Amino acid sequence: MLKRIPVKDALCVHHLQRDAEDVCRSRHDPLCHISRLQHATPAVLRSSSKMLIHKPFGENFSLENFIINKKNASSLAFAHTATRRQQEPSCNPLVYYGKSGSGKTHLLRAIANELTCIYGYPSIFYGNIVKLLQEYEQLPSGSSINGYQVYCVDDMHLTANNFPLQKTFIVFLDACLYEKKQFVCAFSDNFRKGISESLLSRLERGCIVQLKSPDIDVRMRFAQAQCLLHDIKISREHVLLLAQRCEHLRYLADVLLKIAAYKKRMQREIAKQDIEKILRNAGDLSPMTPQDIIRRVAEYFSLPLEEMTGSKRKHTLIFARQTAIYLCREILGTSYPVLGQIFGGKNHSTIIYSIKKIEKYIITHKNMHTEITKLKNICDPNNN
Repeated sequence: MLKRIPVKDALCVHHLQRDAEDVCRSRHDPLCHISRLQHATPAVLRSSSKMLIHKPFGENFSLENFIINKKNASSLAFAHTATRRQQEPSCNPLVYYGKSGSGKTHLLRAIANELTCIYGYPSIFYGNIVKLLQEYEQLPSGSSINGYQVYCVDDMHLTANNFPLQKTFIVFLDACLYEKKQFVCAFSDNFRKGISESLLSRLERGCIVQLKSPDIDVRMRFAQAQCLLHDIKISREHVLLLAQRCEHLRYLADVLLKIAAYKKRMQREIAKQDIEKILRNAGDLSPMTPQDIIRRVAEYFSLPLEEMTGSKRKHTLIFARQTAIYLCREILGTSYPVLGQIFGGKNHSTIIYSIKKIEKYIITHKNMHTEITKLKNICDPNNN
């Protein structure tokens, strides 16, 4: 879904999208090596990241390494548009949205790496919305915006239904766009949910791009690229098996790391039964999120899901909420600021208090350790 392309860049974006789609159509073999894409891609689509001596936001995050096909060619074209030196950034703000594992973080990091060679590392901000607003709120009184030239902001969905936080962000975004800073951000799927009309109207002034979940073609080529990276020799049949069983790229990469470690330990090539064994031991490969934990805790205590992150103060609800906060921290390692935003804009000290409260219950209450362990097994498939 693309919206409101500035006229002055429409022709450029059109050519980028057309060239990307031409490259996709030229690939008959979905298992071709990723370098084949680099050689086949026209010069206009070749990333300037080759010129970078160092990629401060991750060596593996470049526009060249973003695997494209017809479904997501235009998303890469818009990323290239954002990485050109411009007096006034076009497609500003550039908003990506899509399900977990669709490549949002990869594109944000790649754009940050690309723009480092233009503006320099100190001029690039990369982080989530909580980190951004923490820095913004620490500015001296009277300062409109800090010294970055480019902002690549992840996890924008953490602002959903938190309207005080959105108001703060709107003030920042207005200053950012007024001073002609490049702003690129990423939301989870259905980004309009919980977003105020004021914020939505500002986001829609730029370009809104939906990232599709990686299909079997993308997952197969991703798996082959990872195999080459880790020197894993497996057949096409095995690559297809991995791509079919692992729908999420992060978890596909994790399984391939396990296969590489297994190969090193066994000192032999990988057989199909080895892959089956590793996949069985990997458990549920769907990505675990704080929302999954909150939902399972709500079901366990038979409470409405929406009240888990609300402000009601019933005793059972408070205990369930504190338990969910503790488990998010224990299982996922979610940071205190992110937990605060997820649970209705609570401050840092409230989150720490909730975690310490559950830790104390586990020690002082006879049956609490058993109950928390049971809940942890329900929430974390890897414990089952």
